[in-house]
Amino acid sequence: MTWKVSTAGYAGRSLVMLGMSLGLVLSASSAAVGQQSVAQARTVAGVWHVQVTIRDCATGVALAPPVRSLVTFAADGTLRESVGGGGFAPGQRSDGHGTWTHKAGQTYDQRFVAMINFATAPGPGPGFEAGWIVVHHTVELTDADHFESSGSNNFYRLNGDVYRTGCSTASGTRFE
Repeated sequence: MTWKVSTAGYAGRSLVMLGMSLGLVLSASSAAVGQQSVAQARTVAGVWHVQVTIRDCATGVALAPPVRSLVTFAADGTLRESVGGGGFAPGQRSDGHGTWTHKAGQTYDQRFVAMINFATAPGPGPGFEAGWIVVHHTVELTDADHFESSGSNNFYRLNGDVYRTGCSTASGTRFE
């Protein structure tokens, strides 16, 4: 007995298999992109342009113009912050390093510390002592690409004593 294979039938079956494979790959990649978009909508992880406003804790009145910063919320719960200005002399304040946690819904808790490398006398700004600052904010995602936050700023001398406390608010826009 001799078997004959139709070239046209073989090519047709190959095209069907190729089409099914391509459809499966595209479907999987589309699902992955969809899951990534949903995940971004639920988490603060990513890089953010942030405007911080120092405020009077009792009245909420802004005490200075907004300060720009760049904040990275890493997926592992760590945080890195770089501030642009903020009344500090060049080189006086280090970048901030800290952590963030998910509280509930679209609400997150962030804490970071930054070193204040040397003292400056009061001038146009309040002046700072060598030591560190701890910033603690509650962050609320208003949508997938924006957040609002508020919290406290505590300034410490090198010996660990608190010498100033304050309040601040921030608005963030996701960097894409």
